[in-house]
Order: sequence, then structure tokens, then C-alpha cells
Amino acid sequence: MQAKEFLESVLGSDGFYCTVGLKGPKDNVTRVQRLFDNLDDAVDEVFRLDAQGFNAYHAQATFETDKNRKQENAKYLKSFYLDIDCGDGPKKDFPTQAEALIALRTFCKAVKLPKPTIVNSGYGLHIYWRLTEQVPADEWLAAAKRFKQVVNKQGMKCDQTSTSDSARILRTPGTHNYKNGTPRVVTVVGEVAAPIRFEDFKDIIGAVPTPEGNAKAKAEYDPLTQNLISNYQHKFKTILIKSGQGNGCAQIKKVATEQDTTPEPLWRAGLSIAAHCMDRDIAIHKISSKHPQYNSEETEEKANKIHGPYTCETFNTLNPGVCEDCQHWKQIKSPIVLGREVKEADEEDNVVQTKSAESITIPKYPFPYFRGASGGIYRRDKDKDGDPKEVLVYHNDLYVMRRIKDPEAGESVMMRLHLPKDGIRDFTVPLTSVTSRDEFRKVMSLTGVAVINPEHLMHYTTAWVNQLQNTAVAYEARRQFGWVGDKDNPLQSFVVGSIEIFPDRIDISPPSVATAGLVPLFQPEGSLEKWKELAEVWNKPEYVLHQFMFCTGFGSLLMELTAHNGGTFHFTGESGKGKSTGLYLAASLWGDPMRVVLDDKDTFNSKMNRAEVYKNLAFLMDEMTNTSPADLSSYAYAVPSGMQKNRMSSSGNKERHRGKPWKLIAVSTGNTSMIQRIGLFKALPKAEALRIIEIHVPDDLPKLTKEEQDNFYAGIQNNFGHAGPVFAQYMLNNVEQCKEVLALVRKKIDEAANLQADERFWSSICACTIAGAIIARKAGLINYDIKALTKFILSELAKSKENNLDFKMGAEQLLSDYMAENYNNILRIKSTDDARKQSTGLDHLILPDATPRMQLVARYEYDIKKLYLLPKPFKMWCSKQQIDYSNTIEALKSGRTKLKREKIRLGRGTHMNMPAADVLTLLCPFMDGGSDAG
Repeated sequence: MQAKEFLESVLGSDGFYCTVGLKGPKDNVTRVQRLFDNLDDAVDEVFRLDAQGFNAYHAQATFETDKNRKQENAKYLKSFYLDIDCGDGPKKDFPTQAEALIALRTFCKAVKLPKPTIVNSGYGLHIYWRLTEQVPADEWLAAAKRFKQVVNKQGMKCDQTSTSDSARILRTPGTHNYKNGTPRVVTVVGEVAAPIRFEDFKDIIGAVPTPEGNAKAKAEYDPLTQNLISNYQHKFKTILIKSGQGNGCAQIKKVATEQDTTPEPLWRAGLSIAAHCMDRDIAIHKISSKHPQYNSEETEEKANKIHGPYTCETFNTLNPGVCEDCQHWKQIKSPIVLGREVKEADEEDNVVQTKSAESITIPKYPFPYFRGASGGIYRRDKDKDGDPKEVLVYHNDLYVMRRIKDPEAGESVMMRLHLPKDGIRDFTVPLTSVTSRDEFRKVMSLTGVAVINPEHLMHYTTAWVNQLQNTAVAYEARRQFGWVGDKDNPLQSFVVGSIEIFPDRIDISPPSVATAGLVPLFQPEGSLEKWKELAEVWNKPEYVLHQFMFCTGFGSLLMELTAHNGGTFHFTGESGKGKSTGLYLAASLWGDPMRVVLDDKDTFNSKMNRAEVYKNLAFLMDEMTNTSPADLSSYAYAVPSGMQKNRMSSSGNKERHRGKPWKLIAVSTGNTSMIQRIGLFKALPKAEALRIIEIHVPDDLPKLTKEEQDNFYAGIQNNFGHAGPVFAQYMLNNVEQCKEVLALVRKKIDEAANLQADERFWSSICACTIAGAIIARKAGLINYDIKALTKFILSELAKSKENNLDFKMGAEQLLSDYMAENYNNILRIKSTDDARKQSTGLDHLILPDATPRMQLVARYEYDIKKLYLLPKPFKMWCSKQQIDYSNTIEALKSGRTKLKREKIRLGRGTHMNMPAADVLTLLCPFMDGGSDAG
């Protein structure tokens, strides 16, 4: 509902409309108040104030003149309302909105008020009972004062002054609550309730029964006790039946069966019990209609004036000699207790509000269990006399949602727990634990269910399992997030956290053993609109690098449409340049950015396990600077492989279950080059370089101001998990269009960057990121400049191609490295004929400049720059450096070295008596031209 439409429904149509804007601390608040003769101008003013950072309000009345907003000037009103404040602190009405909504529902049922319209004011709630017609202010005020009395008598906590204040201001839906530094959108919760006639509203509040007992005493109970008490109701029919059978109240029996002779005071005492039972409308006439002077209207009037059920002491005073012989004498305080029973939740009771004001319907519990009207699990049973009784099993809502098949845990059940403060928790329990007392208690304790004797809950859970086995099929527990589908249609649904996204709906996805611990990371918070505002902060030309990092979060989902499993973007540069910011924004698509992003404290194996679970979600890692070169090399290969290494299961002598190959984009940050770090581990990391695109973050990159940075981080930690599901659902509804976009983008990037076959990983991750940005823009999630993003990544690709080692030149450098490491194992000598073919004189014997000190690996004739290598040591060295020996030999054949294979004596020209050996002969024009001796 739009703001204007809402205001038309709660404000009168005649008079001046008032808006108020408040900004700043209480001791120095800026106030802007204006009155308008038409609603359109008032609505415009409200949103103008909101855009300027004011807390924007509208008055509930229209006014006679535009001079002031005082009650004496109020003209018409069109609603009754409550203002409920929620949050921590003694001055708050309720700790949470969810608890306020529970109390509101109880209040409405007790008073028999219709369903109200609810506005989430950001931290509290505004409750409206809209009227079908505008009401003059004086008539409204009289009714409002009576309504205030009803609210007080029922113990409904709210701002007591607002209920009968005709000049009251409340927040306007669509604006923002700017308290506490983090703006929250003011929204209408659920559907707008139907309006009620003013006369009907007055009739309801004029005939409200006083709640049983002492309200002040009730208020002193702890919240749990109050909630349990609110589950009880009293049925007069039950009291009558028990009394007739001799185990109830003889006084009530007398009132009911001897109506024509019962004295008026005793009848009034009986009436006090009937009037406060749930079947009051029938009961008060049941015990009155046979009296000769019975009058229906007078009976109603007298019943309404009774302020509470009479006690046993009062009955005994009115009619002595009866109560002392009762089996319940001194055991109960009032006969009304004999009719007490637990109120079973009806359909309306089973619709509950979450902490985010989302409506959830709790299912009907299996027989003989039922849910109390205010929550909790009860079991129907019988006492020692065979009379029905209800047994409390557990005081919070807890139930089985689905049977699931877990590939690791076997047959299991997905359960849901509602906690008053923490909200909803979904968790999985294997059936092997349901049937084991100790295991069941352990699982329940781990999830927050504290029970000393778990047998009742075990039987309750078993009843759920038996019911679901007869009524529903078992769902497959997803052990991975991401796309669900088959070879022909890989994009059928998308799993993240505890939801599965389909083209037309979002369903629950039971967590598996593998995903259960990660589900809390992906519970959304805040709002999509606020998240969009945070993403828009970076929509400036100077932040194109951050935009690209962010869009990898969208692009990762498109990797499923390519032939490759993954590739890596590594952003390198000094700290404080905003590298982490881009990661957090990408992570916020799906969940809590501070927990979804991994860092250097996580082990290599844990990272790979997380990649397997994420499957299609962007794999984001912050600060890889301290990761060992060996692990970086393994990581560079692992990401495109799509699989982590196989391991044995810790639970037995069997292989650990592995999921389907991941297809994702990995994004990491660090202060140094990943490829250079890998170069410390192996001489020629070209294979890794072809799987990684390194992007340097410039030192002069513009930054947000400290205030902007603080606001961004505060916002991103409170608004996440909304955009990702929207994006996934858009893809599901536009699969063919997404494929076309990806194919077109990839073709353009490949052509513009002149990418070759060995640069295929670069091609995939770049095309997916740009295509993801295009699709996100079409879905209305971002408004970034696609041409600028494309230009940026083409520039980075050109740098990567330039910086990537030329393979031929790399082979020559590799050869130099080998000779340097084996300097003392090389025979360095001028070229000569074999000395053994000359005379015995010394003139033909060439003295070598250097002789090998250990194992001879090569002969180098420096005057003609020719090198003779023994293949075996060189091959072993290449293997140790993780260099492909065969490819290196091929490169040396085609380069300046013109490698060929020969058979020579490495010791010729010396007295080394060595046989001829197979060697690799190379020309080395790139090496120095003489010996150390000169």
C-alpha cells in the first residue's frame, strides 16, 4: 500500500493535514511542522522531510485551522490506535516486536476486537483500527477514553498517552526511522485489515469482560509463566458436569438446579463464575433462565458489572455449611478453577510473527498432542479418576517440518524451534538420535531445548515421524548450495541456507549434516531497499574496480552455464584500499558478509570444504598474504578442478562423501602477488597464472570518507541476504535469455582481448562477471555502467597477458636457474678436440676453468656458448620444481637454444676417463661469454 493510499484510509477527508519532521538529539532537536489543505501536499512534505534525514510523521486528526496541532483544534479522526515501543530497556513496552504481536493477538481475542492494521515503525509497532467513516473529534475522544480504560484493564502495554490523544503523530509508511544511526524503513506489515463501523467499535469496547484475577499480580510473573497462564481458559460446562457427578462444586450445582429458589446473592456468585468462562454467552443464561423474574438483558448487564470470579470463601459466607464438606475446600481458591483447561490453538493462533514480522503458520500437532493458544506442546491424557487432563510437554513451539534423506546421516527429520528472544531455529535430527535417550537429549541441548527428562519429547517427535511417514514423502537434504538440476536442465532451482528457490516460489530446504552449521550465515536481515542504497554508494566511475569485485557475486551463478569449474580473481595491493569492501558487498548478496567471507585463519582443507558446499556461490577469501606458496599453488589448481581431494571418513573405514563438482568464481585479496608467491615454490608457475587473473589495486585509488566508510560497514552488517535470491529467481525465469547474454558477452571479450585456448579460464570468469552485472541490472538490483565494467576488465586482461611468462623465454630462464643452482657441478672448459687423439705432450691438454666438486651434471664450453646436459639430473630437478619436463624440452628445441640429443664424452679434453653418454646439446647465446678466470 502506497503512503497516500494508507493516509486516505486512516485520516478524515475534511480539514487541514499536519506533518511533522524531527531531527537530532532530544536535547537539541530540530522540528519542522506544517499544515496543508490537501493530502497530496502533505504526502510530498513527508517524503521531502524523509529525504533530508528527518524522522517524518503525520498527525492522526485533521484540524479546523492551519494555526496549530492541538487537541482543541482537532476536527475529524478516522481510526483508533496504539503506539507500542519495542527494544531493550525498562521504558520499552516489549523487548521484541514478536512478543508485542503475541500480546496484541491475546488482547484482540479477549476484547473481541477485529484484526488491526499493523505498521512496523522500525523499532516498534503502530496499531490501527480503521473506521469506515470520519468521526468528529469530541465523539472520538469519548470513545478513545473508554478504549484506553479497556487497554489498561487488559494489561496491554503501550504508550498510554497516545491512545486518547487526538493530536497524536505517528510515523508514515514508506519513510525511514533514523534513530540509532541505522535507518529502518517504516512498513505496513501484511495485509491492511478491513475497516470497522464506529458504532460497532463502541459496542465492542463497551461490553468488555474484566480479565480474571489480579492484573498487577500477573504482571509480576516472569514472561514464561505469563505465557503459560495465558494458555488456560475456563469452561463452565465442565464445572457443571463435574458438579453433577459429585466431584465439582455443590454451590454451583445448587445455583444451576434450584434456580427458582436460589437467593439473589448466591445466584450472583454463580453468575460471577459463568461470566468469566469461555462459554460465558451461554452459561450466564443457562443458570438464570428458569428463575421466574429472568430477563435476558438484565442478566447481561449484571454479568458485565461483575469484576471477577467469586472465591470459595465468598460462596461459603453466602451459603454456609456446604463448602466445608467439599473435597476441594482449601485446595482451590475459586470454583472457576474446576473448569480450567488448556486453550487449543485455532487457525488464527497458529499464524505467528517472526522477529522480522514475517507470518509463519505452525502446523497442527499429531494426536494426542496439541498446541496451546499462546504456544507450547501439550498432550491429552486422563487423571486417576479417568477425567481428561492436559500435560505440558514443552513450553516453546517445537515441531517436525519434514522427513529428509541425508546422504551422510541417513533418514532424519527437520525440526523447527521458536524461541521468544532468538526467533526461529531450524535443525536436523537423525532418526538414530530420536530413538536414543542420551543422543536425543544431546541433540536437543545443542539446539537450545533444555529438558531433564527427554522421554515426552521423544514420544512427541516419534508421533510426528509416524504421521509424516503416512502422509508425506521424504525430502532430499541438500548437502550443497547452488543450482539443482540435471544434464538437460541444470537450472531447475537454487538452494542457499535453509531455502530452495523456484521460478514461482521459495520453499524450505532441509539442512543436511554438511550444511547445518552454515545455515545461520544465510539468514537475511534488514531490507532489500536499504541494501540497494548501500550498493549504489559505489556507483561512481572511480569505483569501477569495487563494482567489478561485487559483480563476481552475480557472475559466479553463471559458471554453471560454462564448460569450466572455476577460476580466480586475485586483488592485490596495500591495506586500506577497499579490497575487503568489494568482497563484503559480494557476500552480502546471500548472507552475513563478515561470516561468509573466509580469511587466512582458515585451513586449506576447510576452504576447499567450504567451496564444495558453496558450489555456485562466489568463493570469497580475504587476506591470502600469509598463505604458503605450496598451498597457493594447490589452491590455484583446485579451484578450476571443481573437486577437493578425497579423504577418509572420520566415522569409519570408508571414503568421505563428496558432493558434485563446484562451478564458481573465486575471489581473493592479498598484499602481494599470488603468482609471485607461487614462484617461490616452483620455478615456472605459468599453469597457475593461466588460472588466475591478478588485478592490482592502485595506490591512488579514491576512498570513501571515514564517515561514509563507517556508515557503509554498519549498513552492510545489518542488511544482507535479500538480493541473491531475487537474482537467482530472475535467472530461473529467464534461463534462455541469460544463456544468450553470456554467449554474446563471452564472444565480445574473447575477440577484444584476443584470448586463446589456454586462456579459457580467464574467458569464463570475465564473461560470467560482466554477464552477471547485465542480468543484475535487468533484475533491478544495480545500476552500474556495463561499458565501464567491460573496459576495466579488458584492460586488466591485457596486463595479465603481458605479465604472463612467455613460455619460450621462460624455458631459457629456467635453464639459467638450473645452471646457477648446479654451478659447482658443471665442467666449465674451452672447446677442444679429444686430447687422447694427440701426442703425449702437454700442449694439447686443456686445463678446465672449473671442475665439478660433486656429481657432474653438465659440460659448458663457454668460448662457443654450448652446453651439454645430462638428462637425468635435469629431469629430477624439473620434477622437484613441479615443471613439466617434456614441455620444457620442446620449448628448448624451438627456441634459440636449438636443443638436440647427442652422444659425447663429457670429460673430453681432460684426463677424466668417462664413457660417451647421451646428452642434451644446447646453444646458449644468452649466457656470459667467458670464464671467471677471464
